[in-house]
Amino acid sequence: MVDAIMGMQNFELQSAYSTALMKRSMTDAESQAISLINEMISSVPAPAQYSFDVYA
Repeated sequence: MVDAIMGMQNFELQSAYSTALMKRSMTDAESQAISLINEMISSVPAPAQYSFDVYA
């Protein structure tokens, strides 16, 4: 009986640990994506204030 309880607790601990690792990797991936998006936005020049149609 005690072995079954210890086995269940061990399984719950392993499950919680793997879930925490998955959440951590998702957080890391999210922060990398946000920094990439911010770098892409900052590399694009601002649009001109006035736009003239030179062909008209």
